[in-house]
Amino acid sequence: MIIPLILEYKTKGYEDMLVLRHKILREPLGLTFSEKDIEKDKGDILMALVLPKEQKMLACCIFTRVDEHTVKLRQMAVDREQQKSGLGTSMLSFAEYVAEREGFEKIVLNARKVAVAFYQKYDYKIIGEEFTEVGIPHFRMEKRIKMEKEKQQVVDEVLKYIDITLTPFGKPQRGVIDVEKRDPMYDGNGVVYMLSIFEKGELVNNRIGTYMVLLNKGDQAGFHEHGTKKEQELYVLVHGEGEYIERQGLDKITRKFNLKKGNVTSIQGDNNYHSIINTGDEPLIIFVVTTYEKA
Repeated sequence: MIIPLILEYKTKGYEDMLVLRHKILREPLGLTFSEKDIEKDKGDILMALVLPKEQKMLACCIFTRVDEHTVKLRQMAVDREQQKSGLGTSMLSFAEYVAEREGFEKIVLNARKVAVAFYQKYDYKIIGEEFTEVGIPHFRMEKRIKMEKEKQQVVDEVLKYIDITLTPFGKPQRGVIDVEKRDPMYDGNGVVYMLSIFEKGELVNNRIGTYMVLLNKGDQAGFHEHGTKKEQELYVLVHGEGEYIERQGLDKITRKFNLKKGNVTSIQGDNNYHSIINTGDEPLIIFVVTTYEKA
């Protein structure tokens, strides 16, 4: 029976791990492990799949902590005789279990180019350009394995109604990367969630390109303006029903509209305010685009 294990540094199991890593990852490149390389493993999470009866190590990998939310997967190796047997998948699955159990939310890794397709099968995304490491091409990849429970519940609820998929030019597709809770939003009623799909700096002349979600009837994004920031904001309703309200100044409501899927609103200029309220029995889902006005 194959057993997944957490190994202790500088034990017999760790020495077996070094042998496997050298055989699979270093020897084909004409490289060896230095004392400095070995020292880097101290304090890391060392994982393996072993056949205890035969005292044989079949696969291994290491986690290095990046920060309180992120861990880096490295030194993934599977015994050559066991490759294409599913052990790589088993090793990765155990590693993800350990990462979630330890409270991490994201795994990052530098994948050899030949291994990129393997990681993509399990929802790892390329997040950078090709680069060279130990003399061979690599790609940086990542996978978000856990959000805070409430955030994940919001994403799961929204995905019942729409498919949130971003297709950035020349890059892999991806979904929601962060959820921000506004409670309240601009002194409105209830709770509003902002679901980000763009990384910081990805949008040109845009401050925001995100999904705004009002889950329950009566939830409201309160009155706010964009003129002082020299912005124009668009709401594109992609699901649900809402009441859209325009106001001039602090208290003069001028117009109200009942909006539904497919409707678009726009606001800009000084002293102009807008607000929207979920009036339906299903979540009100809006794609929000905020652009800077031309100087």
